[in-house]
Amino acid sequence: MKISVLLSLIVVSVVGLVGFQSCKNEVEIFAPQNDVTVIYGLLNSDDTVHQFKINRVFQGADAVANLAKDPTLSEYENISARLFELLGDGFGNFDTTNQWTLSERTITDKDSGYFYYPNQKIYEVTANLNNHREYAVMVDKLDGSPIVESTTELIRVNGDILIKPFGLNFLGLSLAGSNGPIEKIGLELKMPVNAKVIDVYLDFSWKDEFYSGATPIHHTISYKVGTYLATNIPTLDTDAEIIKADLNPTAFYEFIAANTSVVPNGSDLKQRVADDEPLNFRFVTGGDEFNTYLEVASPSTSLLETKPEYTNVTNGVGLFSCRSFNNKTALMSKKSIVYLVDGEIMAGRRFCNYSNSTDPNYCF
Repeated sequence: MKISVLLSLIVVSVVGLVGFQSCKNEVEIFAPQNDVTVIYGLLNSDDTVHQFKINRVFQGADAVANLAKDPTLSEYENISARLFELLGDGFGNFDTTNQWTLSERTITDKDSGYFYYPNQKIYEVTANLNNHREYAVMVDKLDGSPIVESTTELIRVNGDILIKPFGLNFLGLSLAGSNGPIEKIGLELKMPVNAKVIDVYLDFSWKDEFYSGATPIHHTISYKVGTYLATNIPTLDTDAEIIKADLNPTAFYEFIAANTSVVPNGSDLKQRVADDEPLNFRFVTGGDEFNTYLEVASPSTSLLETKPEYTNVTNGVGLFSCRSFNNKTALMSKKSIVYLVDGEIMAGRRFCNYSNSTDPNYCF
């Protein structure tokens, strides 16, 4: 079961809203006693459990590092949070087909960092979402203050995202020819409905086998092909914005080599055997609001540039948007495997052909 969750705490909001002054170790956020709610949530229609971070921006005159360590300053004790599925006439009329109450849950495995850990309060709901609908999150702080709310559509994938090249599960991806890696591979991607940004990765998987008979160790590494934006966000299944991208096979082989050291003589490592389908194109897509948030939150490239604050949450701050994860597995062509085994870039790595291939069992 996948879980849609953005577990980043409110550090981005705190940094963006505080406006730190040089050599100042105290912070006062907003007006005294002004409770500002922070929501982070990304919905994925492929998930059944959906999680949210709902906090408040802490206030105090102590050092920020000390304030961040105290969960009572940023976690709520008594709120009502709900997720709504909206009908066509939209949010505001509260005309919904489904609604769910978010339940509090404490996770105990948060990584160490600026904020308190390992325990952290989150809010979650189990629900099957309809990617043809919009959704709203509402938080009532039960103190008479305005409802904190936001809405989002969901990303909808209609068919394969990767539409070219063809034959990836038959002939395999052609990364190399007789003279080594080819110059580039042109990719064509069909942007999903309601998606603005797409990250493309090419994963490569293999297992290490040992002379000693020790249990083989499986590995997967991820090469980032690039990040691409839709010019016009598709809103209907019939919309078909095609994104063109280039994969650099030489850089991909260099990436594999950099993540698999040369095997010295006398090593127990017998060989590295590529998986039966060693390649996996992985697509991580995000909605318009998510992309805008990432762009605004990214580091400034100029000392003179002041980053604006960005949120799509009414009566609060944070982000409520959508994302999706999709995959396309692939074989490697015969010549691509030959280069993996014997190519100049891959020398000394002891790679072999994948185990279930009907081709000759190329090995180092």
